[in-house]
Amino acid sequence: MHIKKAIANDLSIPDGLIDEAISVARAHVKIFHIQKRSGGSREICHPSKKLKTLQYWLIHSVFSQMQVHDASMAYRDGVSILHNAEKHRSNRFFLKMDLENFFHSISFEDFIPILRSWHRKSNPKWILDAECEDMIRRICFYKNDRLAIGYPSSPIISNIVMNEFDSKVSTLISDRKYGKVIYTRYADDLVLSTDKKGACSEIIKEIINLIQGTSSPNISVNHSKTKLGSSTGGSASVTGLKICSGGHITIHRKQKDHIRLLLSLYRKGKLEQEEENSLLGHLSYCHYVAPDFYTKLSKKYFKEIYDLRSKDL
Repeated sequence: MHIKKAIANDLSIPDGLIDEAISVARAHVKIFHIQKRSGGSREICHPSKKLKTLQYWLIHSVFSQMQVHDASMAYRDGVSILHNAEKHRSNRFFLKMDLENFFHSISFEDFIPILRSWHRKSNPKWILDAECEDMIRRICFYKNDRLAIGYPSSPIISNIVMNEFDSKVSTLISDRKYGKVIYTRYADDLVLSTDKKGACSEIIKEIINLIQGTSSPNISVNHSKTKLGSSTGGSASVTGLKICSGGHITIHRKQKDHIRLLLSLYRKGKLEQEEENSLLGHLSYCHYVAPDFYTKLSKKYFKEIYDLRSKDL
């Protein structure tokens, strides 16, 4: 069976609708730009509804069955930034590294051999011929046949393509040479932690060598974002969460101060509706990732938090 027929049968749509969506796949993408805190802007690509539907079919019926490494923590159901931080809570010394232009560094050429290998082993009901491969290329990849930020299919494809790299990192740290090392990757954010003092400086060299020797995908390090830290020194941060001495996880002081300020302003009746909505979001986030701090807030601002939550019902 051709993959187009499998999609048409599952979605109860005519083949012609699929052909139409693919023929204008890249022409009907809306482009947005959002400012980055570090300067410059990030391009966001918003596909048409028809193209997005085809991407979701591929995610559900194909990509979700392909292998993703356990160290990959982003874009997975039931896995959050809190789970990512919890993996490292027992260690004291931390290394954070950032991959530059992550999605755009992953191409269709990186993905297709993995898809072919999976297809041979899994033998789904549809054939993987040149036409099918070209369909997937046009549906899920954008400029220069690379992943686009904003495509629903980009996150899971990135995890699939990075599976081999994640495996190599895990093998590299498995012999306890650098202590009890934990490795996780949250999209482009690599975090390695250990219980051995001084080991992170050596691990940096190993990871850089591994990245430089990786040709598929053609990833590179954003050296300006490489950071060392320790939980005892108060500089251990994993995906925005602070790991304290003893393994306690919380949010950073600046975030705490900001939430307290918003609650104080709300108490005085000085918050706009948009700011109230923002405060509710902060409180929900805090309740999930830093319950101890949320409890302290609740004791001091019980009435304010109750009022805010009542409005949201």
